[in-house]
Amino acid sequence: MNRVEALIETLLTLERPLLLALDVDGTLSPIVRDPDLAEIPASTLSTLESLAKVHMVEVAIVTGRDLGSLSRMEQLEGVWRAVEHGAVVLAPGQVPSRRELTSAQHEALGRFRQWVEAHAGDAFIEYKPQAIALHVRGIAEDDPARAERLLAEADELAQGLGLHVRRGKALREAEAVVHDKGAALRELFERSGARSVFFAGDDLTDFPAIEFASAHGASAFVSSKEQRGVPSSPATLLQSVDEVAALLSQLLQRMSA
Repeated sequence: MNRVEALIETLLTLERPLLLALDVDGTLSPIVRDPDLAEIPASTLSTLESLAKVHMVEVAIVTGRDLGSLSRMEQLEGVWRAVEHGAVVLAPGQVPSRRELTSAQHEALGRFRQWVEAHAGDAFIEYKPQAIALHVRGIAEDDPARAERLLAEADELAQGLGLHVRRGKALREAEAVVHDKGAALRELFERSGARSVFFAGDDLTDFPAIEFASAHGASAFVSSKEQRGVPSSPATLLQSVDEVAALLSQLLQRMSA
């Protein structure tokens, strides 16, 4: 029995309702140089939509992307969503409420934005309602030393401005309000009425959710060349986005049998 088959057997034994929660980039969608060009394969989207219709199963997308960015990649029905690392957690069909920052938080993000645009204008920059994310994957391919320098400088500036620093693969994110995927998964777990949970992710930012899932069901970590570290919590190691897709497809077949 291979690792995917073994994980499926574990998931089938978990108490229901079962919450199936998945990260997006590097888990459902292949990593690409420009995050705006990332796509979740159509077959995976179809599988997720079918899983969301299985009795006593809830499906959730848990991502660092904001809602607008995620909506470009998927518009699934019957699916829970946690975006911006848990800043917003939405039930199926729920519309997000308005959020406000203090003047000091606006000023800090504004100063970070000015620095990013002046020093890393060739990077991919995500502007979120409560954060700014600097992606240097493209820069690292051509000039690794400059990419590392930009990440270090972003760290120092964000901390000096009183912003929270989130570190990920070729990523630094400056946040005005701190959230994490572990707290988001806990909220999804409680609000959905699930009795057990499975979560799969691929980055440092996913470790808190992997830890929560490991304590309340099962988890998986998708390895890559960019992320050599593994979570301390027990998690099945998957090798690629394709292996995640195969896991979900086979799980749907078994649950529908």
